[in-house]
Amino acid sequence: MSAIEIVFTILLNIIPILVISIPYFFIKKKIIGKLYGRILLGIIVFYIVYWVLPIVFQLETAPIELELQSGEEGNTALGVGYIVSHFLSLISLFGSYPLVTLPFIFLVAPFISIILVWNRLRKEKSPTKESLEALTYQLTESPYNRIRDELKKSDWSREKEILKLLIVLLPISLFLLQLILSITNLETVSLTGGETALGWFLEILFVYLATFIFSIELLFSSQIALKGRYFGESIRTQTYKSLYTVGAPISVLSIILFIVDAIQKGTTESITIIIYFFAYFIMASVIFVLFLKIFEPISILIFIKIIDWWKHRKQKKKAFDTKNFYYGIVFACLAFFIYFVLNYVLFYPVYRFIFPNYQIIQDSAKFIAPSVTLGNSLGFDVMNIFSFITLVIASLALAAFFLVLCFKYMRSILTAIVSYLPVLIFLSALFVSLELYALIYLSPDTYWITGQTSYTTIFGFNFYTLRTAGLEADLRGVFFFILAVPYTYTRYIFNIIIWGLIIHYLRKEFKTKNLKVDDKHLEKLIFSSITDFITIDDYKKGDIQYLISKSENITQDAVRSEREEVQSLLNSLEQDKLLKELIPFEEKEKQRFYFTLKYLFSNDFIDILKPEFSYVFERVEKQGLYIIYDDGRGVFDYSFVREVVHDAGLVSGMVSAITSFIKETTKSQDLLKTIDHGDITIVLEYGKRIFGALFIKGKQTSEIRAKLREFVERFELKYKTVLEDWSGALVHFKEDHSMVEEIFQE
Repeated sequence: MSAIEIVFTILLNIIPILVISIPYFFIKKKIIGKLYGRILLGIIVFYIVYWVLPIVFQLETAPIELELQSGEEGNTALGVGYIVSHFLSLISLFGSYPLVTLPFIFLVAPFISIILVWNRLRKEKSPTKESLEALTYQLTESPYNRIRDELKKSDWSREKEILKLLIVLLPISLFLLQLILSITNLETVSLTGGETALGWFLEILFVYLATFIFSIELLFSSQIALKGRYFGESIRTQTYKSLYTVGAPISVLSIILFIVDAIQKGTTESITIIIYFFAYFIMASVIFVLFLKIFEPISILIFIKIIDWWKHRKQKKKAFDTKNFYYGIVFACLAFFIYFVLNYVLFYPVYRFIFPNYQIIQDSAKFIAPSVTLGNSLGFDVMNIFSFITLVIASLALAAFFLVLCFKYMRSILTAIVSYLPVLIFLSALFVSLELYALIYLSPDTYWITGQTSYTTIFGFNFYTLRTAGLEADLRGVFFFILAVPYTYTRYIFNIIIWGLIIHYLRKEFKTKNLKVDDKHLEKLIFSSITDFITIDDYKKGDIQYLISKSENITQDAVRSEREEVQSLLNSLEQDKLLKELIPFEEKEKQRFYFTLKYLFSNDFIDILKPEFSYVFERVEKQGLYIIYDDGRGVFDYSFVREVVHDAGLVSGMVSAITSFIKETTKSQDLLKTIDHGDITIVLEYGKRIFGALFIKGKQTSEIRAKLREFVERFELKYKTVLEDWSGALVHFKEDHSMVEEIFQE
């Protein structure tokens, strides 16, 4: 290669990345910019692994020529079209991760987490049913708000931990997989035959490994607690510690065995191939952690709704509504019919028009092909884009849209899924057996897309690139069939569920309300907003505890122009109230009140929310709150009970001394979280420069701990600059009583 060829090759290959990077610099400070930044980073990593790194294991192979046909010489438009289509094809391949691969992880993980919860409950001395009732969890904001808040924080600490753990486990996983392939007489990679087994099964292995790790992470992020103690945090810490302790030395040993194997074979080919698949695994891990905080809120919601169903399964079974079951069947048939019509009226005719010689294009896309033209290579990239739009985006959007309609009209997520998806699966299986287009793609992939070093003279010089090529995936053997089935035959189904739930909950607002059960217990209900006004039947029955909330966007001028009845009702909603607290006693007034509510709801004066889940927790008597600097100095204090006043200086010194003493004597790196003394409990939560100590009378609960954690986080965020180098002056913190009252109110 001449110097001019090297320069132009680099420029032409990097231009697409530079173009899609430009918008980020204009929107990077906005929420959409932070999301775009994650997607952009994922595309760049994907670009490097799929478009650059395949060169590593093709160094000894001469690049193939993308031949020009008669009249194509010097056709710059064709060259530019190839670069654009090739890059869009790469983005299509990247898009299959968040749209198809990751939904499997984020839907299956909550069910594995449930198994871990069940195993934890079995260890309790009390009966499982009693322990189950004692489970609490923290979910007080909608998935959308949680995603927005997490993106705002720009905290990558959890992502780094997960990525580090996946990388530690990578050599073990890869070595075991290669060993299994060797035992079963399957070649890992055969470039001469254009086949691969290792690459395809590496993707499946990564998905299973990521699912397990995220199921552990889910226990932590959901803040699930038993009798006030967050057991998910300890399970996560212990599991990670064990995997690091065992995994690190075995990973080193696995790498040594790879090198020894290469030396014995007298070739470096296996080493270069392993390097490439290491890079692929890391790329998949990076994409996973980049989208973690996008999908995690919906996984937490699924996890908690399963626990809530487990807790109230008897009531849920009795309340299982089958009268609207036909909605799911009708919507499934309608979705399938529309997709079938789109395929035969639009997609298929367009496909045959664009690709009259589609079989020739597909044959030329094989890694080992007699000859490849630039036009056919461009055609295969366009086919990838077209397939992604029709088989993934269009089918997913259509299926998810009708699933959301099922949620809306059936008002039960479980009933909607149970009635809707089986019909889609049955129709898809039937149409696949008849070799017709199906809405759900049930057949497993039998190829592995990669890049093959190539060049073309379309620009008047040798322009080197990596064309999109396919290696056939060898799926022989019962073991590999069993390994592949859970992933390959369910991922397209699971992505419909995940994206349906995301769309359903995307714009919903969540609110909480505590109801008195008895003198010692409160019930916490978590509500989500509804988009359609409640039916007259639901209103009359009163089985559902709807919450009525005054709209935040309402203005005083708008209220003044309304009739007295409406003004009176809106004034009574300064605090959210249950519908049953507002309904009049007289039958005639009840009906009149229904239409008044409907008027207010239609004009956005009020929001109506329905319960998503609930749990009962023990009420505690709060006595004093103390914020302490990491060197033991008292920063802020607040007394909840006038009769009980502790000296802030003594409390700070005592708590600091106890925590230091226990840490020194036990040699433990874990932070002290609770101090019990008779009927008094001191709950501790830590920030970066401060920690909070809350004195309570009674047993600790996850509710009170969550409030303390929230206060510590907000306090430290508010006074971040002051606390970085605190002089000891207390004047900065005197006006925070309102924050205490806001956070700790029941």
